[in-house]
Amino acid sequence: MLIVLLSVIIELGFRAGRWLSGRAGEKGLSKHPMEAAVTTALLGLMAFMLGFSFSMATKRYSERRALILEDHNTAGTLMLRADLLPAGERATAKSLIEEYVRIRKEVVDRRSLEGIEEVITRCEAIQGQLWEQAVTLRRETGDTALNLYLATLNDLIDTDAKRRAVAFSNRFPNALWGTLFFLLTIATVMLGINSGLHGRRSRLASSALIVAFSLVVVLIIDLDRPVTELVQQRRSLMPSDN
Repeated sequence: MLIVLLSVIIELGFRAGRWLSGRAGEKGLSKHPMEAAVTTALLGLMAFMLGFSFSMATKRYSERRALILEDHNTAGTLMLRADLLPAGERATAKSLIEEYVRIRKEVVDRRSLEGIEEVITRCEAIQGQLWEQAVTLRRETGDTALNLYLATLNDLIDTDAKRRAVAFSNRFPNALWGTLFFLLTIATVMLGINSGLHGRRSRLASSALIVAFSLVVVLIIDLDRPVTELVQQRRSLMPSDN
């Protein structure tokens, strides 16, 4: 869709340039000495904005990847330290941990945010159940070994909160998207107008530029999305996968 849209924009710009050229006449082109310079400047600014946006997107991607690894390791450690619980409570805790990571993995496997609120609510409920169970056992038994289990469970809760913050809260600001698409539109229009003013264009070069810009923009959008991305991350959280 972006390629088609930019192709239409550059064609409209080219026709506008031809119209302006026809009104000005052959000598009238000297009245437009800035078009080429402005077009070059806009394309350079567009390249800078794409590079800046891509850097932000890859940084967020790296943060999510690091948190996924941290979440994976914490879940596995919590499963191992569940053996510190009394036999009667151990099976319940492990069952809750397995459900916790299973429902999170299912969201990723279907590559959709549909029902994410229910998943978050259920995960928080499981975290609450595990915490209440561990705190009750610690008070009743006085076993200091349970402090390790509680610390790991606290890490799991904190990591989950950080993952949600990075995935859903720290998104690209709308102002950045608006500026990016505005510059993309203006640069494409000026490229078409500049070609029209001089009465010549290279469809191959224009198409290559449009495709290149579109691919980079789509990649930036994709990297900014937490689940339905083309660039897939390893998200398996099941301790049994180790």
